[in-house]
Amino acid sequence: MPVERRDFPFTAIVGQDTLKQALLLNAVDPRVGGVLIRGEKGTAKSTAVRALARVVPPIEVVDGCRYGCDPSGTANRCEDCECARRTGPLPQTRRRPRLVDLPVSATEDRVVGTLDLEHALKKGERRFEPGLLADANRGILYVDEVNLLEDHIVDALLDVAASGVNIVEREGVRFSHPARFILVGTMNPEEGELRPQLLDRFGLCVDVQGLDDPGERVEVLRRRRAFEDDPEGFAREWRDAERELEVRLAQAQRRVDDLELDDDLLFLIASVCSALGVDGHRADLVMARAAVAHALLRGECEVTSADVRAVAPMVLAHRMKKKPFDDERHDGDRLASALAAAGMADPQGEAAVPTPVSGDVVDDIQSVLRLTVDQSTAVESVEEVSARLTTDMDRLRRSYGGKRHVTTSGDRSGRYVSSEPLRPGMAPDIAFDATMRAAAPMQAGREGDLAIKLDTADLQNKVRQRRVGASIVFCVDASGSMGAINRMEAAKAAVLELLVDAYQRRDRVGLVAFRGESAELLLSPTTSVELAQLKLRSLPTGGATPLAHGLVRSLEVLESETRRNDEVIPWLVLVTDGRANVGINGGLGSEDAKSAAARVRAGNINTIVIDTTALPGGGTAAREIAREAGAEYVRLAGLDGKGLVGVVRKHVRSA
Repeated sequence: MPVERRDFPFTAIVGQDTLKQALLLNAVDPRVGGVLIRGEKGTAKSTAVRALARVVPPIEVVDGCRYGCDPSGTANRCEDCECARRTGPLPQTRRRPRLVDLPVSATEDRVVGTLDLEHALKKGERRFEPGLLADANRGILYVDEVNLLEDHIVDALLDVAASGVNIVEREGVRFSHPARFILVGTMNPEEGELRPQLLDRFGLCVDVQGLDDPGERVEVLRRRRAFEDDPEGFAREWRDAERELEVRLAQAQRRVDDLELDDDLLFLIASVCSALGVDGHRADLVMARAAVAHALLRGECEVTSADVRAVAPMVLAHRMKKKPFDDERHDGDRLASALAAAGMADPQGEAAVPTPVSGDVVDDIQSVLRLTVDQSTAVESVEEVSARLTTDMDRLRRSYGGKRHVTTSGDRSGRYVSSEPLRPGMAPDIAFDATMRAAAPMQAGREGDLAIKLDTADLQNKVRQRRVGASIVFCVDASGSMGAINRMEAAKAAVLELLVDAYQRRDRVGLVAFRGESAELLLSPTTSVELAQLKLRSLPTGGATPLAHGLVRSLEVLESETRRNDEVIPWLVLVTDGRANVGINGGLGSEDAKSAAARVRAGNINTIVIDTTALPGGGTAAREIAREAGAEYVRLAGLDGKGLVGVVRKHVRSA
């Protein structure tokens, strides 16, 4: 007989203590708000999440209810359970909370629910077919690669996470049902950032990495090998530890509403969040609930500042404002300073007894606040930059415009916005509501057993739209000409700044530098700030000026991007004075540069030429390159990162 599939035991996972702690805090009190797990591939992120379902205590549910409603609760029950409750006690049973996977490729219909087509055809009645959010109610909704979710799916998750209710109004159906769940997401930061609105919805955030200690790595190998060789036997070996943890969780869950934080601890929490300048008040609320859960997991009957200190990094890791090149050590220093200023013990000591705020503490908090304010105001707004640039830029309008940033989807992804007749050769993505409307006038003349008789001519296909992003490649002169270092630093700052909101716009940003005898791809187009930080720490300059090589290499990169996704909008940002002294295969540098620019134009690449010439009115060479490329010409008298970002944002967003 085949062996029943078993998940890896939660207590057998080696290392990753912070990750396991964050998951257990949510198991004690789901109101903590879920957890975002960031880390490289192969660090047991998914394994830990799936293993959690083995130790979460069973819950009472209404027997036969699709949503697992609480039979003893007075709120958050579905309509069917509410109606049945009026006639007598609800039948109940016990089961473990479900772990529901939400695939990145899931359609909106599958996530939120849709019309039950089979019932509509057979009975002629509209009935709701629940989706993944219904399955996840009172359980765990797990999203692997959460940063790659389509925007319309993220919008649906945001609505439900805020209200705890899934409201569906589509295809002639209006339905609502409870949808409260622990949201757990995993992501690799190198593959892109997470939309800020969704990021803030995660109560906790932890960063995981591979183990460095050879002994621990060997233990990982041993346990994994033992599990693969004999899953049943391995599970039995850890069964006692699993049951002990389950009992601890059950005891903590029963007492979670009995523990409260005193005013001193509430003040400490508020002081830390205020000092770090986090937006809104969600961090304060999450930290208070997480501290209670932490105390209960320790078996304590009182919450102390040690509990607050233990959960604060997980609550604030994704909420602290920082500039693009700030690293984790800087975040840790800021957090440690804020904790110390708020009167908590240092990490090596025992929990301190909260004391009144002295003048020194106030000064410390104010210094942290000033740091945060300085960082948050360091970058000018696009409007300010544009206003500053109007006095020192010339424009040469392009000969053609860019594509729209919202496009009709060629597959089943994207939001359903309208319908069209299904034609031969189309991939079927049936719009049930539109199909029913098309068939309705024809029912009198049709025969059949179904309540609604359909013909091929009635079939309507869904028209879906989705946001498409731009692939922006900076091509920068890094030669030994005057200002090379300044150009590279400005381009680096622009890349990092554009990547801050790249996820929301689905933009990818890359960097090509040309110097010496060739051009080098320093950063392949990406949405990851972390990857850009790593790749752009060293920026070599010097040598001759192979402008043609830079244009050709940039064109190759953008052509590769459009082959990967034919809906992407390609943008080339050339930062140069236009002068070139190295050609291709021994050719003349200036003539080869013009020929390469003409290839860019023929490739329908949206192009901006940033003229860095210090001469009043700009340089002739850069204007010639812009004309050959059909590019927008912009002269920046004083090149810096802010000005470069302002130009790019203005033109890319208006295309």
